[in-house]
Order: sequence, then structure tokens, then C-alpha cells
Amino acid sequence: MKKLIAGAAVALLAAAPAFAGEMVIELTRSSGESFTLVLDTTAGTASVNGSTPESYTWDEGTNQLCASSGLCVTFAEASQEVGSSTTYTTNEGNSGTATLVSYSE
Repeated sequence: MKKLIAGAAVALLAAAPAFAGEMVIELTRSSGESFTLVLDTTAGTASVNGSTPESYTWDEGTNQLCASSGLCVTFAEASQEVGSSTTYTTNEGNSGTATLVSYSE
């Protein structure tokens, strides 16, 4: 998970812990590398490219998603609208675009 979130970590759409369901977010680094982030907002876990899920926290005030591994991603904005995109940066120096692919309650 750290690789994904660290590598491209993001989730403008990670804002969903207030909602129960699943969010699938495509993270594309500025370098062009893409990852699929799946947030299980019911369980409070996230996985990248099918990796073992790990817990995460979401700070609605700062639009920051932090994985239990220590990686944090800050999004320019948060949305639950499928197809919406935003930029992100990580505490490891990566940046790119996050797009909400699907959301189910």
C-alpha cells in the first residue's frame, strides 16, 4: 500500500469515511505511472493495486489521507462525484492527479 500511496497516493475522494461503502480511485503520478486505490470506507481500510488492506485516517479540514504505514497524501479538493479529478501531493515528494472511478454505498 505504501508503494501506491507513496508512489501516487491520493484520493481527493478519500473523504468518504463519513460515508459507508467503497471508493475506487485512479492515481496518476506526474511521471505517468498509475495506481488503483480502493478505499473500504466501512472498514476504514485502503489497498493499492490489490495489496493487503491497511488502515487510514482522513482529515476533512486539510483533505489529507494518511495510511498506517506513515504515508500521507494531501488533495486539492475532495468529492464523491464519479469522474471528478483533483491534484495531490504526498509527504514523500510525489504528486499527480487522482480521479474517482467508482463509488458505492
